[in-house]
Amino acid sequence: MAVNHYLNLYKNKPEQQLIENLTIEAIKFYGMDLQYIPRETLERDPIFGEDVRTQFTSNYLIEMYLETVDGWGGDGNMLANFGMTIKDTATLVLSKRRFQETIPEKVRPLEGDLIFIPMSNSLLEINFVEHENPFYQLGKVFTYKLTVENFTYSHENFDTGQASIDRINSDFSYSETMDEADNEEIQEESDLIVIETENPKDDFENNKDNFPFDF
Repeated sequence: MAVNHYLNLYKNKPEQQLIENLTIEAIKFYGMDLQYIPRETLERDPIFGEDVRTQFTSNYLIEMYLETVDGWGGDGNMLANFGMTIKDTATLVLSKRRFQETIPEKVRPLEGDLIFIPMSNSLLEINFVEHENPFYQLGKVFTYKLTVENFTYSHENFDTGQASIDRINSDFSYSETMDEADNEEIQEESDLIVIETENPKDDFENNKDNFPFDF
């Protein structure tokens, strides 16, 4: 038996637009302005399918709703192989239509892109994008749910024009230079050992008394 055509609104565009407008208004009312930072791939490993070199050169101001309002989730602080690791996670709700209006060159939010929260001065990386929750309200999807965690710097280049974001280049990049060693004594010893000759065997027998060690 078919559904009731008088009560079924899954193809009713005015009702869909109403729900979408109310969703955007709620995010604007209860959410906060965040910086969305797309990741740009400069070099990709064709074998492992991972990015070798990436950069971040643009940012977009867009409103999002922090779903986990009671605090950070995840594993918290834990001791890893290289010291203390912070695994704070959160869930952000983003309007699908507002994302397309703000960043028209991207189809949807992508894993690996970054979110900057000015309130806590936090830089978060998107781990997963849920695009079907709620599941087709009135036959349409209105929001994205972004699962994010603290960003781990790995030699990426930041040039977004925002000083609070681009500071990562100076805070985490290694720019110190090493002093050259004095190899004068090593060179003097090598002159006694390394002998250029056409007949190394004969030359060794004739000059072995000059070597700094016994045979």
